Amino acid sequence: MKQRDFHGGLLALALFMASTALVGAQELAISQETRYGAHLGADKWVDFVVYAPAATGVDLLLYRDPRARTPKQRVPMIRSGDDWKVRVRGAGVGHGLFYMYAASGPREVSPERPYGALFNPEYVLNDPYAFRTENVKYDAFFDALPFADMQTTVYAGGGKSVVYDHSRDRLPGHVRIAPEDLIVYELHVQDYTATLDGLPADRRGTYLGLARGGLRTPGGLAAGIDHLVELGINAVELMPVMEYDEQTGNEADRLNHWGYMTTNFFAPEARYASRPGQQVVELKQLVSALHRRGIAVFMDVVYNHTGEQGPWVADGRLAAKCFNLMCLAAERVYRAAPDQAHFMNNTGTGNDLDFSGGQRYSKRLVGDSLAMWHQLYGIDGFRFDLARILAEGSADAADWVDNDPRFAAAHLHAEPWDLGGQWWDFMDSNGWDADNNRWAKWLGRYRDKVRRFSQSGLKDPAAFKQLIEGRGSVSDGDGAAASSRPWRSVNLVAVHDGYTLRDCTWFNDSDGSQNCWDSNQDEDLRRQREKLLLGILLTSQGVPVILQGDEFGRSKAGAVSQEGARNSYNYESSTGNPAVNRVNWIDWRLKDGDNSASPTGPRYGNELFEWTRGLISLRKQWSHFRRSDFARYVQAATDDRAGPINDGGFTYVWEGPASGEPSQVAVIWWGKTGEPDLMVIYNERWEPFTVDNLRDWSRGNWKILARSWLGRGQDLCRSDRWQKACPDAGDAVSVAGRSMAILISDNN
Repeated sequence: MKQRDFHGGLLALALFMASTALVGAQELAISQETRYGAHLGADKWVDFVVYAPAATGVDLLLYRDPRARTPKQRVPMIRSGDDWKVRVRGAGVGHGLFYMYAASGPREVSPERPYGALFNPEYVLNDPYAFRTENVKYDAFFDALPFADMQTTVYAGGGKSVVYDHSRDRLPGHVRIAPEDLIVYELHVQDYTATLDGLPADRRGTYLGLARGGLRTPGGLAAGIDHLVELGINAVELMPVMEYDEQTGNEADRLNHWGYMTTNFFAPEARYASRPGQQVVELKQLVSALHRRGIAVFMDVVYNHTGEQGPWVADGRLAAKCFNLMCLAAERVYRAAPDQAHFMNNTGTGNDLDFSGGQRYSKRLVGDSLAMWHQLYGIDGFRFDLARILAEGSADAADWVDNDPRFAAAHLHAEPWDLGGQWWDFMDSNGWDADNNRWAKWLGRYRDKVRRFSQSGLKDPAAFKQLIEGRGSVSDGDGAAASSRPWRSVNLVAVHDGYTLRDCTWFNDSDGSQNCWDSNQDEDLRRQREKLLLGILLTSQGVPVILQGDEFGRSKAGAVSQEGARNSYNYESSTGNPAVNRVNWIDWRLKDGDNSASPTGPRYGNELFEWTRGLISLRKQWSHFRRSDFARYVQAATDDRAGPINDGGFTYVWEGPASGEPSQVAVIWWGKTGEPDLMVIYNERWEPFTVDNLRDWSRGNWKILARSWLGRGQDLCRSDRWQKACPDAGDAVSVAGRSMAILISDNN
């Protein structure tokens, strides 16, 4: 096929305009727009621009109905370098117009060589830059196997792009929080409110359901957004809310629940809207509602692969799930394996995005996407799934993300690994550090080692001290720090892709990767370990991440199998089976202390909640556990223990057995001017021990602020009136096995 050049495009436009009487009058013009996507211009024109450098022709398809399989008009587009453009005006053209693309060009792929140019005009493609789409899923696009060499279309009529005018909406603004002050709460929009009876059925599991205040647990306690405020977190990390293909589960009656199969990087997920087609404005309303409560909003973003996945062979023919990029610019977007015949697969989905080299379309795609979410939706930070892909093959370690001025105020949190390897010192090596970039990173080693500590199994005081100081961890047995600032260590004990904190005390780890132990089925030991894990998390330097419901003992152990509890990505039923859905949905009764609907959950959920809430309040009240830089270590003598040299520093005042035995560590975080001093004592051993040198470390009296092993009402006193509310420690304090204590003194 002859490539459609500029003059050929003009001829095609002329022929089209001559035939418009048959389909409804439209005006067409050459577009000068440089932005990708569909943009409303002056005088009711709409510019359409799509990237397809190897195509020989691209048509814009216009539809009257969101479910129509056949377009009402097919508009030829004109090549402009690597792009294809056209300008359209007429009745029905504007905000709300449904549109798609069809692209012609070379087809190099085969069952033996799935990587390569994959053009077929029978594929109907949506716009990768669309601001809004109809729900995108496999069945919406294809009513038969989408073979790469098909001769007739199999388009099922769904997943259309929609022209959207963001200027109609109110901008949510931003909440500014210093990186060291962040306390992040990871939640799933659907899970968080799906069981709340105070919501109308059409609001449960939606953006607006999460935005609504005044909700209560069955026992009358705060739920929903009010629970977040009561808990005290100041940042919510939304699991993926970009449009994604939910039909990627591997069992009958299952959907992909978590959302890590993005199809459109500029459009919010349609399924979470309470009203069809309102996902854009409702997500903005959610962000605004959280901002009004002083809560920053992070998005969990998946730029390492797409929901198109990799092509596959069926009946000897190559099939490809082309939603957009795969059949517009596969070779410019996806990374080839070394044999240049297959897709690189460090993501496990068979289609890694390629960010190697200089000015690539994939880098522009991601940068434009991040800028839009930050500027138009008020997103305050981003968590990058499998972030190692962003820097794969380049020497700048994804600095192209950090350097973009359009979202320079946004927090950047990386998951610094993929199937190709670990990168624990992400952006903290080879000349990169906090002085020249703002990346922070999730630390899986923090989770692993703290979990082992709760089992009496870490037996490495140096490694433990490294974690609570916010220095991160590279690997087992390696003392090197992974972070050049404490806030670059994003600390976690449980997140979505693994057991909940509660389940890590319920299950024995099946393969050694989760570091979980069932506590010998001793429920009181589980209680103590859960409080210890939360306590370590919230008294460590760095940024803590709390998984939704961990603060009151949420459990997924009702899954069909232990593996399901650990990896519940497809625990959503396509037919509404409640036994499947409730594995991921939050059971708010647990906050009340009622486990009748979650027998594997605790009856002391309210105790866990109050413990977590109290520690968050302590963390926010003073600066001890949220230092912007590493505190100075003070080898203090008894006669200068209260002197100004200790302000803001820290001292280890007790250490138990050396490496090889469970640790016993006491650390004083000396308060800055106007703050008290805090001593935190951690006991990894199963036996209690006593710190008996308290008088050496304060001119005043130490009081007991927290004891994790005690029950509600005795475990924590209010930090805002500690001088009257907290009991005296005296000369010594005993700490129970697998527990921790916090002491406080004004040193006067």
